[in-house]
Amino acid sequence: MIILAADIGGTTCKLGVLSEELTILHKWEIPTQTGQEGERILRDIYESFKKNAAHKHYDMDEVLGIGLGVPGPVDFDKGTVNGAINLNWSGVKHVKDEFEKLSGKPVFIDNDANVATLGEKFKGAGQNEANVVCLTLGTGVGGGIIANNELVHGHNGSGGELGHFKVDQKERFQCNCGLKGCLETVASATGVINLTYHYYKELQFKTSLEEAIQAKEVQAKMVFDAAKDGDEFATYVIRKVASHLAYAISVISVMTNPKYIIIGGGVSKAGHFLIQHIETEYQKMTFKPALKGTQIVTAELGNDAGMIGAAGLIKQYVK
Repeated sequence: MIILAADIGGTTCKLGVLSEELTILHKWEIPTQTGQEGERILRDIYESFKKNAAHKHYDMDEVLGIGLGVPGPVDFDKGTVNGAINLNWSGVKHVKDEFEKLSGKPVFIDNDANVATLGEKFKGAGQNEANVVCLTLGTGVGGGIIANNELVHGHNGSGGELGHFKVDQKERFQCNCGLKGCLETVASATGVINLTYHYYKELQFKTSLEEAIQAKEVQAKMVFDAAKDGDEFATYVIRKVASHLAYAISVISVMTNPKYIIIGGGVSKAGHFLIQHIETEYQKMTFKPALKGTQIVTAELGNDAGMIGAAGLIKQYVK
């Protein structure tokens, strides 16, 4: 038996055929057609699965189930997504029901950050441990919590929305959610830029970033690179970012006590340098028994995490 999986993004859909052990057998991408309120997206995915089956000579009867990762607020039990803006889906869309009608197979859907977490748990940095947390640091901050092998969804699907953990009590920056002080305003790529401008104005450090700051052209990678090169101001900014992340992780640690805390997304490319700074602050502020045996690690699966995790939904809930 095989599993079909799709990680649906606003620009492309990453599709895959996986074994029951979540080994990728084939993978490919198709463009996401968001026109006409995204009405073609699910049908395009299904048609692409069928074409691939004909091309690779396997039968759709061999399919155990289909897992879908969706960028938006998901009601896991109902299989619906409510307002997937990047896909041009407004209101509640019954993704599970629609795809089951198309395919005749069991379908499970979850939020894209949750499926990425599940992917890292099964086949990546989570080492198939029962208790794992993932923070995805990109333009914003996504995340997922796995406790006792189960993704935490909460009563209405808001469980694991780690980007909206309030860490900045000074509420300096507006978040897209409408509140101020969220983790993603100070720890995402956008957050690194926010803090760079803020502290430069406040502290007037000498820095190699001065020209980019004056021109309003700062990028997160510039700040990390400058910090790695020993720039005092850039190092100060990264320490502040790491401190906010450490605070969030320390609270999560006493709530679910994960074995692995996985840092993924574009910002995680800073790798050991970022982890080192997070670890320093995390060790200072976390309840000591919750520290024991917990490791902060970087994600391993890259762009395949969501697809593997979507297939993991079938491994977990169908198989």
